[in-house]
Amino acid sequence: MGYLDVPGARLHFQAEGSGPTLLLIAGAGGDGDVFRMVSRHLAERYTVVRYDRRGFSRSDLDGPPENRDRLAADADDARRLIEHLGNGPATLFGSSSGAIVALTVLAGHLEVAAAVVAHEPPLMRQLTGGEQWLEFFASVYDRYREDGPDVAMARFRSRTFPGSDATFMAHAPKNPKNVAYWFEHELRQYPAADLDLAALGAHADRIVPAAGRDSGDHPCRAATASLAARLGRPMIDLPGGHIGFVSAPDAFAGELTAALDRSGAGPAHPGGDARPGGSPGSMHAGDWNDSYAGTPHWDLGRPQPAMQELADRGEIRGRVLDVGCGTGEHVLMCAALGLDSTGVDIAPAALHAARQRAEHRGLSARFLLGDAHHLAELGDTYDTVLDVGLFHIFGDEDRASYVRSLRDVVAPGGRYLMLCFSDREPGSGGPRRVGADEIATTFADGWRIEALAPTVLTNPAGPAGIHGWRLIAVRS
Repeated sequence: MGYLDVPGARLHFQAEGSGPTLLLIAGAGGDGDVFRMVSRHLAERYTVVRYDRRGFSRSDLDGPPENRDRLAADADDARRLIEHLGNGPATLFGSSSGAIVALTVLAGHLEVAAAVVAHEPPLMRQLTGGEQWLEFFASVYDRYREDGPDVAMARFRSRTFPGSDATFMAHAPKNPKNVAYWFEHELRQYPAADLDLAALGAHADRIVPAAGRDSGDHPCRAATASLAARLGRPMIDLPGGHIGFVSAPDAFAGELTAALDRSGAGPAHPGGDARPGGSPGSMHAGDWNDSYAGTPHWDLGRPQPAMQELADRGEIRGRVLDVGCGTGEHVLMCAALGLDSTGVDIAPAALHAARQRAEHRGLSARFLLGDAHHLAELGDTYDTVLDVGLFHIFGDEDRASYVRSLRDVVAPGGRYLMLCFSDREPGSGGPRRVGADEIATTFADGWRIEALAPTVLTNPAGPAGIHGWRLIAVRS
């Protein structure tokens, strides 16, 4: 437990656990203790820091609040707290208005934010018809002034959250000071925030939009989905509704940690010793990301000729997804042909490089952060899915999981085009060698193999080619 003096306030914070810093930013009520139960579980992987936002609970103000600059002050507080802790850039988890604070940190203080999980930010300006919600929040404030906080809060909860959340909130301990402060300085102001989506979009690979799977069509989930679409990011579902971290802390922590691992923003697995350049099948998300600190040894800087040939023959068609897209050469190849093209990769650094290449070449394509084993989270299907050098990194169990995931994004009748290492390649360095019979067995159920033939992969490290396989499989 400690205090940090910041301009205009004194922040109260608590830290527990070890590992990379995970800063938890509370929403309405502003009290970090709302995360007390979930922190215990998250502390197994992170140094978890929770704090009272300025003006709430134990974080007292030095003077009257400045409403005009309050969101900026909240973001600056988080920035100062991360720097005070001295453990490098942090992952920020913000819920509700705390998520708006976290996104504001990313937009203005990129150096301290490794990643941001934005859990149900009430960004009503992202919604069609959002002005009606802002009018509703103003009417709740008027009811507060006329009839007091209990009546106003009951009206607010009944319209804004699922019944399970509203009931839980109604029976939670109340802090009259926090309630009054929130009504006066946050209820109307934060949902009306007009965030700089261009600034956020430039770093969208660091943003993990998240919503409670029990939130249904309530406004905060809808606003999160709209934000995710604007940023070209998949939205993840977490247990519970708007306050799942309170109502289901154990499950919430587990799924949040797994989502961070899949995004590449989570810490390395305890005990893992893989490093870039080691066995690809043993590398974790952080290892893949580290590989792109320079130019990875597999990056050709142009499409593989064997895949370019398929494109030239018109085999790549419709909406295209490249799984494990790396720096995006095959996505950009498709975009240059006028195809609707998307790439997904687990390494934020790779996606950053891909976006730079797209901008430099004047091409339009989407690059999304995601895990090949959880492609359903993209929330879309594609006519053609490309795989250049991903299939061969998986062992048997992971390979089966990957192919199940592919079925979630390949439209019925759509095609999967793949290049991988062949068992005809001598030596043992690099990825696992794959036999034609393994490929045929893997795609025996739910697929029709249209073509499976030997090919040669261009080797970025030397003139000698690499024996490979080229597969065209049709989803039945």
